[in-house]
Amino acid sequence: MGQIIIDLPNRIKRRYRLDNKALADAILASLEAEALPVENPSALSKEDVSDIRAARAARTEFLKTGEGYSVEALREEFNL
Repeated sequence: MGQIIIDLPNRIKRRYRLDNKALADAILASLEAEALPVENPSALSKEDVSDIRAARAARTEFLKTGEGYSVEALREEFNL
């Protein structure tokens, strides 16, 4: 499974998962035709590094305990 990060000019934070390879290929082709590539993609922001560390810690905890949370449960817990 691959990942694409898109910086938008407005404050939108969303995450999507595509299981349709043809649709993913079409989206990639559109991005490559229209979007400006990042000049130094290996340079991660502090937020990126923090997100990666948090994801790794969450994965480690999940593998140890097997305990997961539904989106609905997290929304309820954080009043979202």
